[in-house]
Amino acid sequence: MAKIRSKKIKAVQKEYDWYKKKVVEMEKERDYDRSWDGKQILVKFKKIKLFLKTQLDNMKRSVNG
Repeated sequence: MAKIRSKKIKAVQKEYDWYKKKVVEMEKERDYDRSWDGKQILVKFKKIKLFLKTQLDNMKRSVNG
């Protein structure tokens, strides 16, 4: 059972890292691209990243607790 949870945690961690990298890239692009579309996508990605981080913390807490 722990191995399955471990795989799920790794999958969520991988997805979180991808969104984290994308957010950093998009924030750098915001220096010269100030369009509303870019901001909308950036905010959406940040919300997804925050959700994944919360989910990851909850999953780790449930495995360790």
